[in-house]
Amino acid sequence: MSFTVNKRFLIGVCLLVATSIGVSACINTPLPDYYVLTPERGSVTASQFLDSGIPDLAIGVGPITIPETVNRQNIVTPKDSNQLEVAEFHRWSEPLRENISRVVITNLADRLGVNKLYAYPWLRKEIDNIARIDILQMTGQLREEIYLQVRWQVLTGTKPYQLLETRITEYRPLVRGVGYSALVAAYSEAFASLSDDIALAIAELNGVGGS
Repeated sequence: MSFTVNKRFLIGVCLLVATSIGVSACINTPLPDYYVLTPERGSVTASQFLDSGIPDLAIGVGPITIPETVNRQNIVTPKDSNQLEVAEFHRWSEPLRENISRVVITNLADRLGVNKLYAYPWLRKEIDNIARIDILQMTGQLREEIYLQVRWQVLTGTKPYQLLETRITEYRPLVRGVGYSALVAAYSEAFASLSDDIALAIAELNGVGGS
């Protein structure tokens, strides 16, 4: 009988210790921080196109491609020329492709004064122009700069699609601050510059100068 009591007592102590260790581990494990790219105003403004037909355009944005090395929830930074570092506790708040698409669409609406903007795949058939975006490189160093290399194209919006413009552009904004929030802000600045370039190209292809 004494053995049975002692055995139960030992089991209870073990469970108490295990629970304490588990609670302690949960308390000491840091929670991840989440980040989002945000729209920004640029050098192109909708006031430049008020008296043109630009605001009446229907524009499709996409598809958008991203290298699989960075297309993940965790933010990736280069460790050296051949190695990447995946941040365990610094993550994108949503799929990166959707975040980029929303930011570019919002930026183009601000720059061109266009309301009819659609993310790929769009259901609307009457599209005037398509802006296709291929992210070639998207890397950034904390406290240094980010590097965004993009091949983007502007096409007609109806089949058979015709390629109107294709470019490869690079952006290197400085990371102004400490930590991943500053890094993500630099990426937002780069996508703002990309949006400037796409907006000007669409305006020029539709017979309107950007100056």
